[in-house]
Amino acid sequence: MAQGLDSTTHVFFAPSFQESGLPLWNQRYIQLGKGTFKGTVSVLTFGKLTLIEETINVSVGQTTCPPDGTIAVVLPAHHHKFGTINGEARSDKAFVHVGGREITVSGEENCRAYYVLARQADLPGFDFRKFGAITPIEPSFDVAQMSAWLASIFAGTWLPEVCLSGQADQVLSDILLDRVKDILTDILQSADFAPLRGTFSYSLFLKAQRFIDDYNDAIMSVSRLTEELNVPPHILRSAFVQTTGVSPRLWLRQRALDRARRAMLDPVQASKGVSQIALECGFFHFGRFAGYYAETYGELPIVTIRNTLST
Repeated sequence: MAQGLDSTTHVFFAPSFQESGLPLWNQRYIQLGKGTFKGTVSVLTFGKLTLIEETINVSVGQTTCPPDGTIAVVLPAHHHKFGTINGEARSDKAFVHVGGREITVSGEENCRAYYVLARQADLPGFDFRKFGAITPIEPSFDVAQMSAWLASIFAGTWLPEVCLSGQADQVLSDILLDRVKDILTDILQSADFAPLRGTFSYSLFLKAQRFIDDYNDAIMSVSRLTEELNVPPHILRSAFVQTTGVSPRLWLRQRALDRARRAMLDPVQASKGVSQIALECGFFHFGRFAGYYAETYGELPIVTIRNTLST
């Protein structure tokens, strides 16, 4: 890391492990795409800011929430056509995410994003109640410059234009905080200023998710969901596809697989064995379960359990 700026980088091989990679964030990741998961989180804290770089190599559905009393400027570094935030296609758009407010994100494979996390107390004069959970940021010189700086900082190639005499962290912190203030001011002064409220599809998805959370999702079905929510199957399907990128049937299966994966990565739970964990997660055909599991995670469930119990 150039000029004495040192970040801490962690590599993760399961979405459930990477959830805790962003300090103090409340997150839950479910792998939706196929393949062996690999993700990284690099964190650099200095001055009044925390800078974060996150990478994920497969498609993941996320619920994510920054710490209370903060705001995060989120700058995606990928340029995919698909991906949603609260049911709207915004895969490569920058946005402000207010701490303490949860959003739902789905993305394609090979995603990279930068986060600039600041305390609201260090941004006096801004009423963050006006921003909602997230507010899109229009492209601007400040946004492009900030993205370029973050990319070079985490790549270890950032060099200041003048010698900073060992004070690179404080000077850069002040500069970036000023850029955050400029971005927030531009948002509030924009004629198109409007927080992203979420769509009808997103609202329906949240209702479904809350019902699943309160119910025994090991025996949940799409027909049970449509009956409980009083909507036709095609409306429910549309809501899930728009919000998560996959059908409700596939989302329920991936959620159940995620439960099984978490159990198999836990030494206490893994001792139950493949069959018992599969049953507890709603899979009654063990061969089919093993096939789904291997297709998603790139290894058979018995391999996961053996690796967990051998460490």
